[in-house]
Amino acid sequence: MGVVAWLPIPNHTILLPGPAVNTADQVDVEGHSRPEDRGEYLISTVYQRPATTWWALRALLQSDWSLVASDPERPRSQTSVYEDPEHQILRRVVYHTCGIEPSVIVSVLDLTADSPLKGRVEPGDRVISVAGVPLRMVRQVREIVQSQPHGEKIPVEFRHPDGQTYRVETVARPIQGLSGERGLGLLLSGHEDDDNLPKIRFRSGSYEGNSSDLVLGLDLCERLLNLNLRRGRRISGSGGLDMEGSLTSVRGLRQKFSCARQAKADLFFVPIEDAGQLQGMDFQASHPRIVPIRSLSEAIYWLQRAKP
Repeated sequence: MGVVAWLPIPNHTILLPGPAVNTADQVDVEGHSRPEDRGEYLISTVYQRPATTWWALRALLQSDWSLVASDPERPRSQTSVYEDPEHQILRRVVYHTCGIEPSVIVSVLDLTADSPLKGRVEPGDRVISVAGVPLRMVRQVREIVQSQPHGEKIPVEFRHPDGQTYRVETVARPIQGLSGERGLGLLLSGHEDDDNLPKIRFRSGSYEGNSSDLVLGLDLCERLLNLNLRRGRRISGSGGLDMEGSLTSVRGLRQKFSCARQAKADLFFVPIEDAGQLQGMDFQASHPRIVPIRSLSEAIYWLQRAKP
């Protein structure tokens, strides 16, 4: 009988509540401290263990344990292949949510054979401004050139890779391949300049996966906006983020809810599409209160409007 109890159940895993992780120990933004408040953000975690007959029987008796099919395409030892361990998506979403956009560096890839700047500009040089207008995106060059009077000289400021700047003046001319449209004959590329963005640092290690993105995002937005969203509340939840700031699906919400309850959280945010995992619970009366949302922005809006 004892041998039978420990027989493995192939392709299945037991999920059970893990410990809550305080985000204050997990993230830092250079030059931006979090507003003082007794409230906290808590990452709800889940333990996973290989399924055996014994653990499967226990999962039947405990409401916050689950026997689930393993994901064969996502082995735990290879999470970095399928996840975002550097939190690049989270960084981008947080910057965008807080109205912080990186500037774009516009550089010369090459010049056309009929470019009026041929021999005066080198590939690799950065375009700083055209007609006195600082560049923020590649398409500005065409728009500015087209707005200039015919035959008028256009000043263009460049910067060599060594940092030296120089200025040239030229008259736009019809460029082959542009249907006779006037241009400078520059083939350009643009990439974002992250150097001047607030530096976000992660000290991950107490949790796995990207389902912590929502709660980490709330903490980071507080710091960058200097806006107290906690107001004495202990806030937990689960949800990854896509590039648009919308929540992505997660599993193990019953285990994460139990983790949040054991940590005495007041609120538990969940992706609205996954709220069915908590079927049978009274979202308004449960403790913590369950709040289904669609995005990081919606969570911020909810926290601003709801009474503590």
